[in-house]
Amino acid sequence: MSTLTIQHPSTLVEPGALTRWNPSIKLISLFVLSVSLLFIWDPIRPAALWIVLVIIALTIGKVPGKWLAAAHIPFIAFGFGLFLVNVLARADDGVWIGSALAGRTLVIGVASILFLTSTAPVELMRSLNQNLKLPASITFAVLAGYQLLLGLPREWQTIRAAQLMRQGGAKLNRKGKPKLTLKEAGRLVFTVLIVALRRAERIATSLESRGFGLKPRTVYRPIQVRATDVLLGLAVCAFSIAYALPWI
Repeated sequence: MSTLTIQHPSTLVEPGALTRWNPSIKLISLFVLSVSLLFIWDPIRPAALWIVLVIIALTIGKVPGKWLAAAHIPFIAFGFGLFLVNVLARADDGVWIGSALAGRTLVIGVASILFLTSTAPVELMRSLNQNLKLPASITFAVLAGYQLLLGLPREWQTIRAAQLMRQGGAKLNRKGKPKLTLKEAGRLVFTVLIVALRRAERIATSLESRGFGLKPRTVYRPIQVRATDVLLGLAVCAFSIAYALPWI
């Protein structure tokens, strides 16, 4: 039985220019871009920006093409829903407004993909704590929850194997794998939830015993904010705001 794991998108790409960009400034730039898109009500500008971001993702971002296409699926589905609702609800400009909203969705989608593939979770939490001065009690708690999430598939597999051993085996499906009935799935989900809650409680106790958030702490590898990081962030923010202004 193979081991189930969850891989963060940042492990799928090789280090590049975007991975060296300060995570906090990168997050602020993504936020400014997302807010600026709220003021665009035509489908042309989002479509053009989406094409540019896709090219950046495939070249500078080094995102695999197949993975980029697969990651677009939920954004395409959501954008199509917005388009369809506006077409059915608006008599005159439904197609235009719906296309604009769908375009916004795709732009935010590919921008989020770029952020995820170029930002490791540990580096992001450390940067939020060191650069944006978020409390350590929050950043370390989020990081601990993320690590707990990564271990859930392994817990699921271990508990399922224990159930099969106690049962002395199970009926096989057409692919030769053990069948999972609804009753067994319910017990499995409940057990995994209990294990996750107990582990979360141990993590919280461990963090509290180490005094996270009580006083400033020194760090072994501080995350620096370089001048190039700030300049790139200002450039992205300025472009986002200017691009959202009405065209004359």
